Amino acid sequence: MGLQAEVIKKDTSTISLEIKKEDFESFCNAIGFFKKEFIELLESSERDHQQKRIKERKSLMEILSD
Repeated sequence: MGLQAEVIKKDTSTISLEIKKEDFESFCNAIGFFKKEFIELLESSERDHQQKRIKERKSLMEILSD
């Protein structure tokens, strides 16, 4: 049995996913939240934040253009 999720379309600018509690861990695994690289990135980001090495961003697109 695969990961079950329901897409709920409210308008064209957003997507909402409804995931059962028992499927949440599988969902996180499927999108890479448990990958070593992602965990290391979060730890690095937390260190930067604690040391006040942060930039204010208005959108995620700014990160892609850096």
